[in-house]
Amino acid sequence: MADAANAEAQLGPWFDDLYIFSEDQDGYWKWRHGDRMIAAWHRDRGHALPWDTIVIVQWDMLLLAPLKQLFAGLAPDQLLLSGLRSAREVESWWGWLEGSDPVKRQDRDAFRAYLAEAHGYRDELLCCLFIVACLPRRFLDLYVAAGPPLVGFLEYKLPTMARVFGMEFCTDHPYRPWWASNPATRNAPPRERLLNAVGEDIAFDTVLEEMGRPDGLRIIHPYRRPFPNQLPTGPAARALRKARRLREWINDRTS
Repeated sequence: MADAANAEAQLGPWFDDLYIFSEDQDGYWKWRHGDRMIAAWHRDRGHALPWDTIVIVQWDMLLLAPLKQLFAGLAPDQLLLSGLRSAREVESWWGWLEGSDPVKRQDRDAFRAYLAEAHGYRDELLCCLFIVACLPRRFLDLYVAAGPPLVGFLEYKLPTMARVFGMEFCTDHPYRPWWASNPATRNAPPRERLLNAVGEDIAFDTVLEEMGRPDGLRIIHPYRRPFPNQLPTGPAARALRKARRLREWINDRTS
């Protein structure tokens, strides 16, 4: 929080509203418990603002189209969580549920105990990869009122709590993330890795190729380099990619 005033001075003019999480927690805690940070925002600030759904835009994410286009199929009061699936599909290989790590196993079991004691829920867990996420106001109202769970990991906490609350999920969307630890998809081709949670950076030329496709993905993660934000999708992106290929070919022949 020592840099909060400086951050607000530099970033405040760019936003209609700026909220800075006040708890003194390290980066790993914030990554594991991002749900609690979102809940704190809604409790302290968001509840007083006019909105129906929030879209979580991470610092290393590229959005290549307007939000209304990206989430045209999202209905009111629906959650959208990329990679949404049942725990039984991943618990043999996904580190957060498979149980070989004693700390993660204890956290998982504590969350299951919380569900049973606080909500009478003893059914299976749901999970996701928290890359593309849309959360409706009603969900956060319920989440804050229930008190965000102190245990568990957000990638199974959020979808499971949504089921507990009887919320609906939007599943008709193109945001299918790459589960890197899944033995069946571990060697997936590059196009299937455009949304990944393991820090495998997407190259600029790969983004251009996707932008040039009429059916290309319009959300990329992670991307951590400068990007020309006025570059349109379609023919312009294809032309730039061809020009870069030509330059590479010339350099190869003259080096």
